[in-house]
Amino acid sequence: MRTRNVDIHIMLNQEEGQRFNDLCKQTGLSHAGLIRKMVLNCPIQERPNADFLSLTDAIDRIGVNFNQLVRKANTTGNVSSSDLKEAKRTYQQVLRLMREWEKTWR
Repeated sequence: MRTRNVDIHIMLNQEEGQRFNDLCKQTGLSHAGLIRKMVLNCPIQERPNADFLSLTDAIDRIGVNFNQLVRKANTTGNVSSSDLKEAKRTYQQVLRLMREWEKTWR
């Protein structure tokens, strides 16, 4: 059974409708989802852009890379120089992405 069973219809003028649609696009929420957040006084935030998502992916990759290095160091007692170079390359890529992302959000 549906938990949301109250049906509400509203009328907006052209400007209000455009603003409402723009807000839905900015947040990535559906019309109903946006209204629910407004009614519940939940914070409404913009959807992260592609640069931010690529930055979080890069940070995740470096975390996985470092975890693999630590596991290898714990089991074998050493880490190869190629593994360290790969970790350093990934880390530098993350720093570069962070600097680029920071420029767009200042």
